[in-house]
Amino acid sequence: MKIRHTVAVAALGAALATCLTAGPAAADRSNPGPDNGVRVTSTDTGSAEVDALALPGRFYVDGARIRSAPHLDAAVRGLGYRSHSVTVHCGTRGPLETYWFRITNNTTGVSGYIEQSVGGPSRDPGGC
Repeated sequence: MKIRHTVAVAALGAALATCLTAGPAAADRSNPGPDNGVRVTSTDTGSAEVDALALPGRFYVDGARIRSAPHLDAAVRGLGYRSHSVTVHCGTRGPLETYWFRITNNTTGVSGYIEQSVGGPSRDPGGC
């Protein structure tokens, strides 16, 4: 009886490990792009999200302010420089007809919003 119980627990553990390591990329192989178009990124809340539409981007200026929300009154979370690597997640309208991108500065790990005049992707990533 003890041997059967041990084997059952081991099989359950192996099945659970397979499910956890497969993740969302195994569930959706229909999207095109690198890694089958599915990328898991860390969000500000610490949870994981599928970010299939993220694009590479860049800062156009040194010292670009990365803000907590898409407006100039929002707190500055960090600064971006032209030499930094950027991932652009989406775009959104701000006050006074400004356009903002939600980004992650891959060099520093800081996430937030930048106004379109200081950086962005080579094409529109879609709305937030």
